[in-house]
Amino acid sequence: MHMQKTFGLFLIGMVLSTQLFSQTWIRMQSWGLDLESITWVDENVGFAAGENIIIRTTDGGNTWEELPVIFEGKLLDVSFWDINTGVAVGENGLILKTQDSGNTWTKIPAGTSHSLKSVAFSSQNKILAISGGGEILRSTNNGETWAKVNSGTERSLNEINFINSDTAYIAGNQGLVLRTYDGGNQWRSLNSGQVANLNGIAFSSSLIGYAVGDGGIITKTLDGGETWIPQTSPVTTDLKKVAISPLDIRIVTVVGDLATALRSINSGATFGKANLGTKNTRYIKALAFKPASNLVFAVGQDGYLISSTNAGSSYTQRLAGIRNNFSGTDFKTDRAGHITGQKGADYITSNGATSLVYRPIPEEIDIVGMDYWNTSFGYVGAASGKIYRTGNGGSSWVSVAAQTPETITGFYLFAPSVLYITGTNGYIARSFNSGVTWDAAGIQTNTSENLRDITYFDYQVGFAMGDNGQISWTNGGNVWENLPKLTSEDLNALSKLDSSSAVIVGDAGVILKSVDKAKTWKKINVPYTEDLNSVDFWDNYLGFVSGDNGLILQTKDGGESWVKIPSGTIRNITGISVGTPTVAFAVGDDGTILKYVCIPPIDLSEITGENQLCLTTGNYSIANSAIPGAQLVWRADGGEIISGQGSSEIEVLWKTPGRNGVFVSMENFCGNGNTSSMEVIISTSPTATIQITGNGSVCLNDTIIYSLPKLNGVSYTWEASGGAVVDGQGTSEIKVKWNASGSQELRVIQENSCGKAVPVLMPISVNRNPDQPGEIQGENQTGLWETEYEIPAQDAVNFMWKISNEGGRILQGQGTEKIIVRWEKEGDFQLSVTPENGCNYGEARIQNVNVNVITVLPENEDLNVRVFPNPSTGTVELHLGDGNYKSIQVINAFGQVIQSIDLSNGTNEITLEHLPRGMNLIQLYTESSVLVRKVVVY
Repeated sequence: MHMQKTFGLFLIGMVLSTQLFSQTWIRMQSWGLDLESITWVDENVGFAAGENIIIRTTDGGNTWEELPVIFEGKLLDVSFWDINTGVAVGENGLILKTQDSGNTWTKIPAGTSHSLKSVAFSSQNKILAISGGGEILRSTNNGETWAKVNSGTERSLNEINFINSDTAYIAGNQGLVLRTYDGGNQWRSLNSGQVANLNGIAFSSSLIGYAVGDGGIITKTLDGGETWIPQTSPVTTDLKKVAISPLDIRIVTVVGDLATALRSINSGATFGKANLGTKNTRYIKALAFKPASNLVFAVGQDGYLISSTNAGSSYTQRLAGIRNNFSGTDFKTDRAGHITGQKGADYITSNGATSLVYRPIPEEIDIVGMDYWNTSFGYVGAASGKIYRTGNGGSSWVSVAAQTPETITGFYLFAPSVLYITGTNGYIARSFNSGVTWDAAGIQTNTSENLRDITYFDYQVGFAMGDNGQISWTNGGNVWENLPKLTSEDLNALSKLDSSSAVIVGDAGVILKSVDKAKTWKKINVPYTEDLNSVDFWDNYLGFVSGDNGLILQTKDGGESWVKIPSGTIRNITGISVGTPTVAFAVGDDGTILKYVCIPPIDLSEITGENQLCLTTGNYSIANSAIPGAQLVWRADGGEIISGQGSSEIEVLWKTPGRNGVFVSMENFCGNGNTSSMEVIISTSPTATIQITGNGSVCLNDTIIYSLPKLNGVSYTWEASGGAVVDGQGTSEIKVKWNASGSQELRVIQENSCGKAVPVLMPISVNRNPDQPGEIQGENQTGLWETEYEIPAQDAVNFMWKISNEGGRILQGQGTEKIIVRWEKEGDFQLSVTPENGCNYGEARIQNVNVNVITVLPENEDLNVRVFPNPSTGTVELHLGDGNYKSIQVINAFGQVIQSIDLSNGTNEITLEHLPRGMNLIQLYTESSVLVRKVVVY
């Protein structure tokens, strides 16, 4: 066990953030130190000072943080002019000053060794302090230097109170009251009518004031202190301080020894006493109202802090500490564990140290070593071989002392009844009957060094360690060998990781690790020189180390590397225990009990940096800084982080154009916080390889839409030969009206902050409506047969042919310049052709056609073809001569085909029968022509 070390004044010039502490270690209970004074700067910020401590709240008193200042003795009063500037005074002429809201403090020479009991601001620069030797010190330069002012007394001056910049009152021993009207240059003694010590004084106006003191004294003045009237007090305990409600001057609140809290609502005529608990005997040292509020806070013995929402009628306990330098802790879960310390103290908790139950051993001796098999069964050790065992969580203890004068420092339990112990001067002993008897004679330790703890990897191999780098190793437990020393520092604690690995910690930041059942060791270097007092591992990866000055280290890789986790205290931390992978506990000096709750890191600020740029480098940052035990992890989609990973600012080389992003989160062992992100648009000089989208063949006077892919940050300059850009110039999509026919061109130049691209071109064909076709070539007088018609061709033009009144059918060539028509009716008809292209229809060309079978068809002369008889009664003979005819058709007077006969080669004669009366046409077809003969039937 390490005794408490004495420090001279040591000021830490750094800010310990409460927010960071809340992410890691939370103080349970309070400090086991007296709080002597409390003051409020505003409704949120307040300070309390006392025995080796200054604490601060920034949330109206809900939580309090320990400020990083170490000094010896007590601060007896603290006062602030504004949120930044404050002065604290205390024992042996101690004066501390802050100008940054308590983050750092500077010691100021006082010119006295007397205890300074109270301090008050007259103005921003003028401050007065008073001492237990009757001295009045005054500073006229905001506390930088101090000079004595004649008080006219050597009696103890206990409190000073300014009611304006010139008028102040002092209360002192033996009924002393002093008053000044000139800001503290001259003082006059007033007759209080009291002989008891007056400890506190307060005024509700320039005339009405109250003083309180020993023996329950309360006295009041109505004339600015000239005369004083004793008030009826309900107590005889010493009263320490008095305060007036800022909202109602009739409310007077008083605190004092033995948990005394009084309140008057009638300007002191009567006082009622608040109930702070029948067993509560804590001394209350000071109180202070929040500005413009009936909320009052009071502080006192062993970190006692209470608050009232009704000006002191009733109170709620917020903090209450334990005055003890704890030596060890052992938690079996995230809720259940034991804490041991001085004077036989053993505390048990079942709710994660939210509350503690006192289970002391029978003797008031300091507990040095302890080990529990479970929350019920365990052992504690102390000086002179004293060991106590419990089987019911400390409700009762059985003495199982070893017969040795040595101090018992460490335990290893194979089972509740089988254990080894270590002690000073190389002492090792064992018991197989729960400590009823101890065997030390059968063990050869071969060392006289003080041993601090012991463990075994199995039933054979174990080791112990202790002062001056001593490591003792055994195979069997009877004979112990001394291993080579890696350090001469004292080794203070050990922890077994698994069946072959262990870690030892010691003074001056020494950390040792073995992976071969403690046979060989290596030193793990860390940048800390504090004495390391305790170590504990949850598994072979996660572990914690605690040390002096509030140092706590954490490892996630089995002790190969360590990071500092802010503990929120500068007290020596003597014991640490891991309850679960996410919850641990640490204990130490001045009643320190800390709880570690593993939660993901805080959310981060927004990312700042350029969100639109070219393919180049960009810098990005967040307002948050790195936190010990956590890492900042950046990601850049579309780019490469070339510097700054893990810090609050990075440099990114962007490689991919388009919509990209920067992301950052903070991660620790517990997980990741929320991710902050920023979209970043990365541009290049626009590419000319893309194509314009739109119609490349258009009509004259048409308005057409054309476009390119839209890119952020790009402007577009369009030009159209033979046309005009009527909408969208400068954007990726435009409208063009084409006003000149022929071959034209559309071009666009893309430009952004990165430069111009080569123009993108698109050829455009601007078309007119087609011209009227030329004259139709073909028979305008024809018969009931197929006839060819033709017009001159035109490029890119379709031709729509029509025949009026369904006089015939277009057999072939529709859409072209040449068609074949089979005429099917006699009469007068119109054959029309209309030109059409992609733009519209042109003017039609028309030809009139007369279809008449009789008149139109002359009889072709072919002397070799004879028809007889003619006229005929309905049967005729055809002599074909040498003609090579392929087929015959007979058409009646109505133009109907009544017979159709295919002829074979060499046919010379053919008989036609059943011809109808009237005119009939006989058509003889060759490969290339037709011969017509008329036959009349009667």
